[in-house]
Amino acid sequence: MEFVLIPAGEFLMGSFKNNPPVHNVKLTKPFYIGKYEVTQDQWLAVMHENRSKFNNPKRPVENVSWEDCQKFLMLLNAKATGQTFSLPTEAQWEYACRAGNDDSPDTDDADLETSGWYLKNAAHMTHPVGELKPNAWGVYDMQGNVWEWCADWFGAYEGGDETDPTGPETGWMRVLRGGSWCNYATSCRCSNRGFYPPTTRNQYCGFRVVVDIH
Repeated sequence: MEFVLIPAGEFLMGSFKNNPPVHNVKLTKPFYIGKYEVTQDQWLAVMHENRSKFNNPKRPVENVSWEDCQKFLMLLNAKATGQTFSLPTEAQWEYACRAGNDDSPDTDDADLETSGWYLKNAAHMTHPVGELKPNAWGVYDMQGNVWEWCADWFGAYEGGDETDPTGPETGWMRVLRGGSWCNYATSCRCSNRGFYPPTTRNQYCGFRVVVDIH
């Protein structure tokens, strides 16, 4: 796996149009985020099986539930020394996706055509990671290709400033971000929120990994 260092900082989370209330979020620690979505060959190396519909070692793994991702991370952490692998929090994900740009909460076709696989250019399938342009911080496929599981339970934003938020303490849906190969550009916005029960598996959902800096 390759990772990109994301600096600590502040950003406006949410969208005035679609996901109010917009609120200021401060992330006090830098972290590493996967340069790419977890691929099928990486999943196979850890889990020794691959249920993905669009079978190709360099495409993102899909047909994995949030709970499946936790098993992957548990096995990965058992082999790691001095590192902790996890799913990104919803705030970490949006911050890394925005890459320093609070002024463009919405994504249109012109923006997405060269940086994300979505309904108009994906030909109804996933694609190998890293084929399109990265965002300003060098992270690929944050928008489109597959929805990405986040660590948080899904819940309404409370509003007000937050520091290192981790979402609600309980829930019955887990957050997904980024949209997928079968979505319109509006579903691939940095601020857009998806959610499924943590046992859900389908060909739209994958994930990427973060590494905490201690």
